[in-house]
Amino acid sequence: MEGSLSGKSLWQNYHFLTKEMIKFLSRKDMELFNELMNQRERLQIVIDQVDDGFKVSLEGRALLTEINEDNLKIIENLQVLRGKSKQQHQVSQAYNAASTTAVSQMNWKR
Repeated sequence: MEGSLSGKSLWQNYHFLTKEMIKFLSRKDMELFNELMNQRERLQIVIDQVDDGFKVSLEGRALLTEINEDNLKIIENLQVLRGKSKQQHQVSQAYNAASTTAVSQMNWKR
């Protein structure tokens, strides 16, 4: 199916998947984000087998520039999410340590 598409069509599909990845990442829907990423990786294999010159054409280079910019947005969003996750983990660890300390310091005598 995809093997019969032109390089232009394949790269447009790749661009669409990249845009969708950004959309679901902003919604923090990691399940759909990962599925789209897997689809994009499979599409990349097909793209690598097609060499019709689209990638080096003016239109192709413009589309690849857009894709690269979108990839940077994805990386930035993932770094922000990672930072937030790391911070939440640290807060959780701090609360766990505080509650463990508080419980161990309780006077259990009645």
